[in-house]
Amino acid sequence: MLAGCGALGDADPQTDDTPTGDGTATPTSTPENGTGTPEETGTPTQEFNYTDRGTVLDDFEDLEYWGTIQGDVSAETEDVFRGSQSVRIQNPSGGGAGMYKAYPDGLDLTKNNLSIAVKMEKPSPGKLAMEVIAPARSDHLVCRRYIPDAMDGWMRVDLGYTGLRGDPMMESVQELRIVVLSDGEPINFVVDDLRKHPKPTDKGRVVLSFSDSHASQYDVAFQELKKRDMSAMVAAVPDQINSDGALTTGQLREMQDADWDVISSPHVGTPLPEMSEDEQRRLIKQTKEYLRLKGFREGMQFVALPYGSFDRTTLDLVDEFHEYGFAYGACPNIVPPVGKEAVSTVSGADLNGAARMINLAAKYNQLTVVNFADIGKDQDVDEEHFNHLLDIIEDWQRQGKLEVATPSDLLKLQQS
Repeated sequence: MLAGCGALGDADPQTDDTPTGDGTATPTSTPENGTGTPEETGTPTQEFNYTDRGTVLDDFEDLEYWGTIQGDVSAETEDVFRGSQSVRIQNPSGGGAGMYKAYPDGLDLTKNNLSIAVKMEKPSPGKLAMEVIAPARSDHLVCRRYIPDAMDGWMRVDLGYTGLRGDPMMESVQELRIVVLSDGEPINFVVDDLRKHPKPTDKGRVVLSFSDSHASQYDVAFQELKKRDMSAMVAAVPDQINSDGALTTGQLREMQDADWDVISSPHVGTPLPEMSEDEQRRLIKQTKEYLRLKGFREGMQFVALPYGSFDRTTLDLVDEFHEYGFAYGACPNIVPPVGKEAVSTVSGADLNGAARMINLAAKYNQLTVVNFADIGKDQDVDEEHFNHLLDIIEDWQRQGKLEVATPSDLLKLQQS
């Protein structure tokens, strides 16, 4: 449980019957406008209401055209993300609950990605699934976003594709389905404000992420990425830096000089949601200040959430002190990410899963953040495994379909 869990989470905790890919993976309204970072970082955020990015596809103020898949679907007027109404979907018996909307004239998503606001009450943890039927179930995409059990409020999630079947015709989407499954546990969740977002580029993005400050991230990963002219982000845990088996300050500076982002990791052995708001604030602020004083002012704009765990308080503090937060979500994201307080990461320890997410990001112009912990023999990821994923990325690069990025690159794209 401890290996690799410190910053960005472990492997996908819930299996499903999602197809394994497209065959190429072989050799209340939440505040979303960030308060910004100190001007000395050189990239102050713009005053911008992130909730208003994109255009509303459905505000759920009228449920006349939504049908029930399973369970009960009803208007919710007491607990809304924005506007006067959201929609509550529940099934006390568990198993499954969901709803769908048909688009008889076809919905064109060739140039757009989707995001939605969700409050997952049960199951906890849970996964929200969005199925894009284009035009039939034999040709569809699915997104499954993992939401941790500590998350107790509304959050906006990017609907990044995790599974592909057939050959979807994105210019002719016939149906959208919103579903949650459980193994007998009651289901009760609320969704609101479904939006579509223009794809700003004709390439997908991949961010290579390294957690827990292991020495192998310099000895193995950094050396290999230099050969391939790739940059990445590395999460700095202040209490571990310069200790046995950990990265040193000098190594982090060398990484930064090679265009890596050295990001914050407020990791003290306790998940943030188990702390009070004051304790979370103090730790997040202190860790960011550590990076500032050490000279990592570009990367201090970003934070890796320990254990992939967060609650609404955590996300509000991320919004206050950082531009992006990163946490395990088991799916890709929009480029640039809209659910910026908890940008989803996937586990690099799962070779097939990570390759599938990379392939889908390249195919549909999305963002996959692949996280690694210790690298080497008998570790989370061996060198052969690691290099194989890099080979897949390079293959997409040669085709002009994928670009390796850092959080700073994503922020610049967002601000442009």
